[in-house]
Amino acid sequence: MALVGDDFAAHSGASSPPSLSLVIPAYNEEKRLSSLLETLATSAAPTVRGAGMELLETLIVDDGSSDRTAEILREATGRDERLRPVLDFDQNRGKGAAFASGVERARGDYVLLADVDLSTPLEELPTLTAAVRDGADIAIGSRAVPGAVVERGPAHRKLTGSVFNSTVRLLTGLSLRDTQNGFKLFRTEAVQQLVRDQACPGFAFDVELLMRADRAGLRIDEVPIRYLHDPRSSVRVVSASASMLRDVSALAYRYRVRGADGPRKGRTTSFAKPADEAD
Repeated sequence: MALVGDDFAAHSGASSPPSLSLVIPAYNEEKRLSSLLETLATSAAPTVRGAGMELLETLIVDDGSSDRTAEILREATGRDERLRPVLDFDQNRGKGAAFASGVERARGDYVLLADVDLSTPLEELPTLTAAVRDGADIAIGSRAVPGAVVERGPAHRKLTGSVFNSTVRLLTGLSLRDTQNGFKLFRTEAVQQLVRDQACPGFAFDVELLMRADRAGLRIDEVPIRYLHDPRSSVRVVSASASMLRDVSALAYRYRVRGADGPRKGRTTSFAKPADEAD
């Protein structure tokens, strides 16, 4: 796989910047979709352009919602030429399955995973693009490295997240401190290869993709971002974390004990903002 930084270098002399496919899984999000759709229709493209990329499309993948999510997406399609809803699921399959479905359809040079509430704002994208310009194959936004800012996050979520990520590092051997934040930038060709053999359909899919990317020798940069907690989130942290840890244990057995993808040989790094840039 070619390095992402090489792709950016190739585009530097071109007449147009590299293109971006924004992939957003959605499940029963009728209450939060209007805010997202307004952002996508107004400020998303200029924000992405400011990060050195061109927003080609937004793939919002409805994960078998039982509310009006699919209906709202259908109604919004004609108002935003970049919006490409994916409405294939008639039942809930999991965030990982939804993400993979969006990635398979992506046409941009890069894929950005984001959450419906944009809890990590699109304005943080330049931090990720800077990492890939510097040679990273995958850049992930982190709430747990120096320079990150977490606003309005309740204490119990922070504690649960800290315990979960410590356990993930222990089980997987990854040095990453925040695998679960929904703000990750991938080269499309690379992530399409990763999801092709993705085994985990649920919330732990991030861990699987990062483990397999690491074992394939891809460079993963973890960079600090600003995170705004949305109190409307429907994720039940304790039960979700318990389910994810079961999945992570299975992934650790598959890839570390059985060695499903061969020897581990990747590079994972964490970067803090310089002192004068930290919030």
